[in-house]
Order: sequence, then C-alpha cells, then structure tokens
Amino acid sequence: MIRFILLLVFSASLGATTFKPQPIEQQITESDGVFQGNYLKSETVELENGTLATQMIFKMSKEVGLQSDFFGMDEVIVHYPGGKLGDKHLKVEGVPEFITGEKVVLFIRSIENRYWGMNLGFGTYKVINYGNETVLVNYIFPLHPTVGQIGIQDFEKLVKKIKGNNLKIVRTLEYPTTPDQSVVQRVPASGTDGQNRTLASKSEQLDNQEDQSSLNVLWLIVALGFIGGLFRMSSRKAYK
Repeated sequence: MIRFILLLVFSASLGATTFKPQPIEQQITESDGVFQGNYLKSETVELENGTLATQMIFKMSKEVGLQSDFFGMDEVIVHYPGGKLGDKHLKVEGVPEFITGEKVVLFIRSIENRYWGMNLGFGTYKVINYGNETVLVNYIFPLHPTVGQIGIQDFEKLVKKIKGNNLKIVRTLEYPTTPDQSVVQRVPASGTDGQNRTLASKSEQLDNQEDQSSLNVLWLIVALGFIGGLFRMSSRKAYK
C-alpha cells in the first residue's frame, strides 16, 4: 500500500528519455559530491557556449565533497540542461522538478567549474518522513526493488563507506549587517554566476587579511615609538 501511494506521488512523465537503473553505490562512487537540502528557486541562464541551463538553488543541511565549512556557505547552485529564456525554449525530459521547500538528496558532478545534477532525475532522491522512519525515494524509479528506496541511515552509511567521510552538517550562518542595518547579500557556494568557488579565491582573501594585519602592526609600532620619544623629552625637561 505504501509503495502504491509513493508511485502516485512521485510518478513523472519522462517522454522519450530512457534511464537504466544504476546501483546507489555506483552513483555515490561516480559523484563529485552529495548533499541533502531544501529547494529554494530556479532560473534559466544562457551559458558561454550559447546553450540554456536551469540553475536550481538549494539550502544545504548536510553534504560531502562541497567544502561548505571551508567556504562558509550553506547554499549551492546546481545546473540542469534546458530551460526557457526569452524566445528560446529547450525541454529536456527527465530533469527533476521541485516545489519550494521540498527536501531532497542530490548527486552532483563538477563540470567546467559548475555543479551539475548527476543523471538528471535519476540522481535525485526525495526525502520522505513516514512515521518514525525517513526514506529516500528515487525521482525516476520510486518502486524499483534495489534503487527505488533506501532508509536515510543506510544511505549515510554507504556514503561514509565509499567516500570515506560522513555527510556532515552544514552550519547555518548568521550573516552580518552593515552599520545602517542593511543586510549583506548572501552568495551561494557556487557563486552568483553559478561557477564553483575555488581554494585560490579563499587563499587570496586570507592573504589580503594577513597584509592588512601586518600594516596595522607597523602603524602601531610607529605610534608607540613616537609616544616613547615624547615621554623621554618630557623626562629630560623635568630633570632640568
């Protein structure tokens, strides 16, 4: 009965797109990252080569492979082929569709400095709470005997076994405000243009901070030297 209900909830029109069931272990192995999160919104963009892609933004709660702790971000942009932009329209069957706030688990690949949803809808699992149990249900094959459903705990054990790391909790950051109390703009882990952040960009920030710190120390030394000179001059006058 449960599987019948899930079939009604998750069945999708796939048109001419054909998917071959792939073991969950293989998807974990081939992915560059895995995350659990909530869908926020999407928009279609035109890439450098003129093709259309849909950027979907998710707020992450757990992840492995995305270095959210290093970059300090809790959102990520995931690309899928196709979309609608002006008079251009490219429909790709099998691309998953979500409603705002929906919780999912995605396998992603990093291609040409962008995150892409791996295997389209087949690399997507919806997170369903059934009683005290949380189950991942595949977007394309919800009733498949081996890849259709898996308990969240069993899934996380597989991720740790294959990736060597647990799905770590993504910390929700409190973003600072400027003196006039206006909110600082939040930037997803992929950047506003959808391109992945790099370690180099973070290193440049750290180098700039170190240079600024060195400059502050230099000015402090100069100021202390000047004050010391004034103190010695005052002491000599007092002795005279």
